[in-house]
Amino acid sequence: MTAMINLSQGKRGKGEKGKRETALAFLLLLAIMVLQTGALVPPAAASAPEQVLEDLHFRVDILIFTGGAKARVILKNKGEGRYLAELAAEAQGLAKALSGNRRDNYATEMVYRQGRLLPLVYREESRRRGRYSLKEYRFDYDQGRLELWQHHEGKGLLPKWETVLDKETIYDPLSAFYNFRLGALGRLRAGETLTVRGIPYPRPEDISIQMGQEDQQGRKVMVTLINRVFDDEAVVVFAFFDDKWAPSQGWTRVLSFGKVAGEILPESKPLNGSLPEMLLESSKFKVQSSRLKASQTLNLEP
Repeated sequence: MTAMINLSQGKRGKGEKGKRETALAFLLLLAIMVLQTGALVPPAAASAPEQVLEDLHFRVDILIFTGGAKARVILKNKGEGRYLAELAAEAQGLAKALSGNRRDNYATEMVYRQGRLLPLVYREESRRRGRYSLKEYRFDYDQGRLELWQHHEGKGLLPKWETVLDKETIYDPLSAFYNFRLGALGRLRAGETLTVRGIPYPRPEDISIQMGQEDQQGRKVMVTLINRVFDDEAVVVFAFFDDKWAPSQGWTRVLSFGKVAGEILPESKPLNGSLPEMLLESSKFKVQSSRLKASQTLNLEP
């Protein structure tokens, strides 16, 4: 028996195919980014000093190209309940030349609220053969609005699309990934099902994840999604999560491309435990439970 997660996300128009599908699958199996975008991405540039909670490094093998790419996922604590998740990758050797030295970065600013990480701003940034692309999704919870802003040469970011933020939470791939790993969406067991809503642009789309039993290699997960690059071909990705819920290894096969596999590297530093806010909430709950039990004991005394 397996557990399934359906992540409903919007499909893209021409020129945007596979972007969010790429990001989510890359987080579960970093190699899938190669299949979806046809590009590989260098690590993000150094930023201001912040508390790094997680720093994952991966090697990606593409067909006969062992170590054809390297990838990195970082989670930072910015303080006051704010977090930043970043995803980047870099092609190596011949793969770098074939990709046109394309550079893509994904980043999500999040806030911890009501037991989970809510996205505030989600960015998709790409550079390839001298061309630059930037899309920024802004979550305005006070106004109940989700906006898409897109970069235009010489004009900067301009509004392109918006929708209503209703009671059902909308997640981007990075915030969905970390909420899933942290158990904020419920800790799944084999045979259970969970549905998460993604950014509905321009219309909804489902991505399903099936989780199998845990064995010596870890918790096995099967991801099923539509590959927008190869004529809407259904792609199945297999991945393992370790005891810290970090993706340790995975592989997939595309009919038009062949096998792609990735594995975590020893220098990785997975998230140690939970978020500070989650630990504080857990501590408060334990104190309240202890007080309740003590009160009930006193009331039972003659």
